[in-house]
Amino acid sequence: MYQTSHYSSCTSFSNVGYNRLESITQSSVSQADTFYSAVDRFSQSYDSGMFIPDIASSFQYQSEGQKAGYSYNSNQNPNYNLFQIQPEYNFIPDNFLKPGRSGTFVGNTEDIKEYVEEAFQRIFEKSLPNDIKISVLDEKEFRKIAPSLNTIGLSINRSELGLLSEIFILHDSIGKVMLTIGHELGHILSPSLPNTHDEEAKAYAFSLIWMNCIKEHNIAGLGDALIIDNPAENGLHNIAFRFVLNLVKQGKDLWDIYLGLMRKMISVVMME
Repeated sequence: MYQTSHYSSCTSFSNVGYNRLESITQSSVSQADTFYSAVDRFSQSYDSGMFIPDIASSFQYQSEGQKAGYSYNSNQNPNYNLFQIQPEYNFIPDNFLKPGRSGTFVGNTEDIKEYVEEAFQRIFEKSLPNDIKISVLDEKEFRKIAPSLNTIGLSINRSELGLLSEIFILHDSIGKVMLTIGHELGHILSPSLPNTHDEEAKAYAFSLIWMNCIKEHNIAGLGDALIIDNPAENGLHNIAFRFVLNLVKQGKDLWDIYLGLMRKMISVVMME
């Protein structure tokens, strides 16, 4: 087991004169856009929810000098033409939530918008960038882009191409939705890493930063609902997560772990 004292508080990341968001941007590595999915083995089927995204017609995102990075039509399968689809190790938000304490149901993006913005602002001292879009979808709409019934969230990382990066989350309790968003943000805030284990470890490191911020400031009333110092045992079998925990037990700061992975200064292969 490990101690919470090894984790940095959300406020301790606020070093004077240090722009954390810029530090991520400046540490970019050259990689293709990547599709990531968060998978919950224990996720259940849901009835159609309240939120239906505006995807009735095709839409495209592109920047000068780039072809459209993503196109989607409700009558067709998504066409991901500028990034590769890669599997991801399981992220299970239930591992970090006390049973029965995951909060109220979130049916649409507006239900969690203020909480996501608050957490992001407290961590980075900046507003959520306009080039990141988060959508909470009902079962029907979510399965159009994530057919696997075990998938509860996915992200499309176009940060390096200067295009819109997107996070799609299956509607659920506010605790599960907030934690899954944090994990996906860990992927898309910086370009994807070539090593899948390292990429997932990067997302877990940011997830823990995100959770600590939520817990410290009781965001969305989840302060007492999170289990950060002793998550469910099955989460420890994840190679990437275990790598991050081992560094934390050695006294490493989560932000340093996150940046170290992003800059390729550390790697999960060190543990293998």
